[in-house]
Amino acid sequence: MSTPVIVVQPVPVTDAMLISTTVAEADYPAWGAGTSYLVGERVIYVATHRIYESLVSGNLGNTPSASPTHWIEVGPTNRWAMFDGSNSTSTVAPSGAMSYTLRQVGGLNALAALNVRGANSIRVRLVHTTLGTVYDRTTSLASLPTDTGWWAWWWGVRTAPPLMVATDLPGIPGCDLVVDFTGTTELSVGVLMWGEARSFGLSVLQGARVGIVDYSRIETDAWGQTVLVQRAYAKRASWTVPIPADQVDAVVEYLSTLRAIPCLWIGSAAYAGTVVYGIYKSLDVTIAYHSMSECQLDLQGLT
Repeated sequence: MSTPVIVVQPVPVTDAMLISTTVAEADYPAWGAGTSYLVGERVIYVATHRIYESLVSGNLGNTPSASPTHWIEVGPTNRWAMFDGSNSTSTVAPSGAMSYTLRQVGGLNALAALNVRGANSIRVRLVHTTLGTVYDRTTSLASLPTDTGWWAWWWGVRTAPPLMVATDLPGIPGCDLVVDFTGTTELSVGVLMWGEARSFGLSVLQGARVGIVDYSRIETDAWGQTVLVQRAYAKRASWTVPIPADQVDAVVEYLSTLRAIPCLWIGSAAYAGTVVYGIYKSLDVTIAYHSMSECQLDLQGLT
């Protein structure tokens, strides 16, 4: 692990940034102030791109986002699910293809697609208003055997990468980002994030720990019957990062600004397990040597 730790703080995607997409926002009818809704009816509140369900009949003139006694929030619309910051919600494309074009705000140099399922490839382009295409990269996410050899190629277990990370975007202002996904009828993306990548420290030391927190439960009823209830899980990591003494104050100050903000943390490009989308639970810096200190980071991923 010979590269610095990279942190990508995502920029929230707004209506003004979304130029075009092939994903329709037609999950349910748009809410209308003059329509009376029955209990259980669902609508899209276009102002927030969220889906709401009516809690009462004769639900007339009650704004969904401001009437908790009349409406309950269900979640984001399919078009905007990948931008809500949660890995638990996904934008799905049963057609096997989808495309998004986003207008850049400032110079952003990193992009990540997380919790990707059923994808064969992701093409990322940056198109400048006057310079034309300044970045064009296609990443294959095709399933590959986990073992080597002819038997594994024909009959072995295959896995597909669940994410794509690019930290080499040129970051030129005035560009539009075009992301094209192709895959199967099970194509879905949990998070699409675009932001600024910053690095700190020399590298993650050997002995770094990565893993998951599983929220599944084993439940036993009054008659002794045991059932395993499978639930979501989240990644976690614990790293020690050497920091030159003259950079300690700047690093601590920078990381303090990221408190309780979901970011993409990249410990090493060699291990996908060190890519964690979440927050840091604790940050400790040990002034270990005259010229070098050690930063201990404990990361908690989001489900």
